Amino acid sequence: MQVELSYGAQGRLPIQLDPQRRFVVHRGPVSRGDLRTRLKKQLVAPIDFPPLEQACLPDDRIVLAVDRETPCLADLVAGIWEVLAQRGVQPENLLILQPPAAGGASLADPRRLLPDTIRSLVAWKVHDPADPKQQAYLATTARGERIYLARDLIDAEMTIAVGAVTFDPLLGCRGTHTAFYPGLSNAETIAGARGEGHRELDPDDIRPLRQTIDEVAWLLGTLFAVQVVPGAGGGVADVFAGASESVLRRGRQLLSEYWRVPVPERVDLAVVAIDAAEGGTTWDHVGAGLASAQRIVARGGRVVVLSELDREPGPALELLRQQQFSRESLAQVRRLGTDDMLSAMQIASAAEWARVFFLSRLPGDLIDDLSMAPLEHEREALKLLTGEESCVFLGGAQHTWTEIRQE
Repeated sequence: MQVELSYGAQGRLPIQLDPQRRFVVHRGPVSRGDLRTRLKKQLVAPIDFPPLEQACLPDDRIVLAVDRETPCLADLVAGIWEVLAQRGVQPENLLILQPPAAGGASLADPRRLLPDTIRSLVAWKVHDPADPKQQAYLATTARGERIYLARDLIDAEMTIAVGAVTFDPLLGCRGTHTAFYPGLSNAETIAGARGEGHRELDPDDIRPLRQTIDEVAWLLGTLFAVQVVPGAGGGVADVFAGASESVLRRGRQLLSEYWRVPVPERVDLAVVAIDAAEGGTTWDHVGAGLASAQRIVARGGRVVVLSELDREPGPALELLRQQQFSRESLAQVRRLGTDDMLSAMQIASAAEWARVFFLSRLPGDLIDDLSMAPLEHEREALKLLTGEESCVFLGGAQHTWTEIRQE
């Protein structure tokens, strides 16, 4: 039996497997080819909400608050604009607001699919959490926390949360209101929201930070959301629009259906294929994929990572690299609190749990310093996959949530 895993933008690995071998293959849902058509239908008949065209006035100042890692963002922006333009909204009254990309990476212009005549008239801003002039006080939460958000959000007549419903180690599930908070808050709030995740919790369990995020959205008075569920190959499996709570509920249902991967028992080998992403593969993607592998691979087993990663490690990983993953270095990473802390801890934990083999575009000595074995070619990965041990193949591994579940 032949199984093919795709990774990155161009990687393809065909694997020949003995049908008698115990294995599980998960590739994720096929991405839609009719995203714009599907989005228009959702905006015309949203979930538990009036049509978007009826929900705003022509002279309203409208902000599209974009969550990080939103696939096919330019298509979403263009589709939303089509409906707003029909309502008579002027392009000068529309602002696309994004948090800065992790690790200082650049962001692609989300306006690039808008008509040439209005592209430069629509404003696009990357929020600067270190600039107090860009922030304003919103309110105080029930727990007494003073909330500051981007001034543009507070001043807008209508805000639309645009993002992806995904699994998240800190929040359980990312989506809808996470477009606003903490990414569009101040630097202190963003730093305070960083953490290692909750390995003992299921994605459906209550998370205090998620409760705060939803309270902030209620204080802001935002009601409308456009959310996607990721598809294989960096695309979108489905898109929903409407009342935020209803959209999140539907998105979570599909997320579990498409990306939750149960296996009956721990396996000896996990193959982690990191899927394509608009901005390229990041260490965050690798960390998420390794966390999924660790939940299902036996201690001392093997994990093979397939990626096109070509980015240097951030400060947290660099610290671990220099100090060879010592206990002291892990404590320093926690104190450092940089935006790559989570992925650094995920990678360190997986490397301690299992033997990790890593295919990337980075120098082999760098990977070796991170306590992983570098793979130079796909054929080296294929050699590791021969044998009779039980295995799991995870396509789009950064989106998955794995679990041991005996039927």
